[in-house]
Amino acid sequence: LITNDKVQILTGYVFSPSAIALAPVINQAKVPMVIANAGTAWITNLSPYYVRLSFSMWHPAYPMGAYANDKLGCKTAAVAYTDFPPGKDSVLAFKTGFEKAGGKVTLSIPMGSPVQVPDFTPFMQRVKDAHPDCLYAFIPSGAHATGLMKAYGEVGLRKAGIKLIGPMDLVPDNKLQDMGDAAIGTIVMGHYAVDLNNAANTKFKEEWHKAYGPDSYPDFMSAAGWDTMHAIFDTIKKLNGNLSDGAKVVKALEGWSTNGPRGHVMIDPKTRDIVQDEHAMEVYRKPDGKLGEKILATTKAVHDECKVLKIGRCK
Repeated sequence: LITNDKVQILTGYVFSPSAIALAPVINQAKVPMVIANAGTAWITNLSPYYVRLSFSMWHPAYPMGAYANDKLGCKTAAVAYTDFPPGKDSVLAFKTGFEKAGGKVTLSIPMGSPVQVPDFTPFMQRVKDAHPDCLYAFIPSGAHATGLMKAYGEVGLRKAGIKLIGPMDLVPDNKLQDMGDAAIGTIVMGHYAVDLNNAANTKFKEEWHKAYGPDSYPDFMSAAGWDTMHAIFDTIKKLNGNLSDGAKVVKALEGWSTNGPRGHVMIDPKTRDIVQDEHAMEVYRKPDGKLGEKILATTKAVHDECKVLKIGRCK
């Protein structure tokens, strides 16, 4: 794309390892890359040409630590995670927030790679045997989320009194209806859910259903993709289509804000990372029989706390 097609803006990256590996290419080419998903916190430190419209793993995980201890009665927690950079980042963020609030992580379980969906049963059994108050789990959403939820239900962790908590990846809207009763009561921290009540999200859902049908639902990646394209088009207009200087494109993106499906979002000029509200949300059965997420609490204008605290590679 850079060498043959001479593109002036790139966007995408679902997985963090892709963004991490390609940073040297972006730096050499001086082509802005607008990240629409990849969430490992320190990715944006790898290149001055990275701008992120999605999230850092710390956005939901760090505030979930304090919320779990203070509001959910979780004094002990197990953490279980898919063993690649975002998983490690997510559990570090939760552990930092949880232990700062007074909680204690008593068990940490890596659950394989993101390449294949593992059998989560033995991991859930280990958690059940350890009997923490809560299980904080991170998986790369999609089929992993469905597999983990199934094992959580079948092994009987909820019946054992172990609350399932985590980032919004646990209950993506495009998989939620398939998860069944096992998902009810799960509490996640996140910046988007189909049930968010704002004008932009109402319009977004209407257009989504027109395009993909009544039984298809956008999720947090879809919402970030929508805002990403909005930011790119605004920048093109702001620069009158002149994108030849990558540094100027990045400068134009710094401080960009909108009221999108997620609510109000902004690009922090200092970190080139997103600032957005984070909601504690509980899965429940709605009157129409479908699963939904209700907001329990909201933390406004959350920055990437990894960079605020200057932890590890976020320094």
